[in-house]
Amino acid sequence: MEDPPTASPVFPTLPAVDARRRTSRTILASWCAGSGPAFRGFLYIICLLFPLQAAADSKESVLMTVRQVLLDPTNNTPVVVLAGAGKLLPIWIGSAEASSIARALEGQPMSRPNTHDLIRNLLEALGAKPERVTITELRDSTYFAVITVRRGRRRISIDSRPSDAIAVALRTGAPIYTTREVLRRGAQLEDPARQRREGVTRIMGMHLQDLTAELGELFSAESGEGVLIAHVETGSPASAHGFRRGDVIVRVNGRRVRNTHELKEILRTRPRKRPLAVRIQRDGGPVTIVMSPPS
Repeated sequence: MEDPPTASPVFPTLPAVDARRRTSRTILASWCAGSGPAFRGFLYIICLLFPLQAAADSKESVLMTVRQVLLDPTNNTPVVVLAGAGKLLPIWIGSAEASSIARALEGQPMSRPNTHDLIRNLLEALGAKPERVTITELRDSTYFAVITVRRGRRRISIDSRPSDAIAVALRTGAPIYTTREVLRRGAQLEDPARQRREGVTRIMGMHLQDLTAELGELFSAESGEGVLIAHVETGSPASAHGFRRGDVIVRVNGRRVRNTHELKEILRTRPRKRPLAVRIQRDGGPVTIVMSPPS
């Protein structure tokens, strides 16, 4: 999980780094004042390069991708799942951040900019470009992150919650990294994508969950009951037939579907060779998809 939105995580090492840079600059400046032109020019170059060299010193990191956003059915908390180096890193986040990440993953623009759109727009207006996002630390079950931004010759590290950093990275194209230590420790957490929890199942490449009030709000689903498609695997039969993340299954072959148990029972007792007519709610309206039954 990460710290609550009201809390602002602070890296205790950052002030020491900044103070050390200021001290070094002060010492170099005093040297420059008492030296010849050539030596002053040489030290001036060192003054310019010193922050960049210090900023380049970082822990070994692993490139990650955002796999999906899920809802932990045990506590109705959204989870963003990062994947890299053959491992999964689940991070429990807030509903607003989960919705923002999900919209970015699906390429769904908002009518008005949200907080992460605003951050992107501000960076663009100021001529700053996010270089990378790094999940830097896992301490007391709380993840910490840094957004590295370049503006001209200056590189700036900005403290951030992982969820905000990920949402900004998805909007700006910045790569997402995590330290190997975080990946090693975080990957030991139970993977929320595993289909072993009550109310969660996987069929034909669809990750399905019982529709709850919290899920309905997260995925903007208007239907009061049904089965939510929380994720569709790329290249799966469900993807080929046009199912989308956020669709809500309400009927199959005319039979009402209120939860994953009823859906599995309908599929289990169906005529084997009969196509499936799946009625879904999408963007507030009904859609019917006819597909071959799963084997």
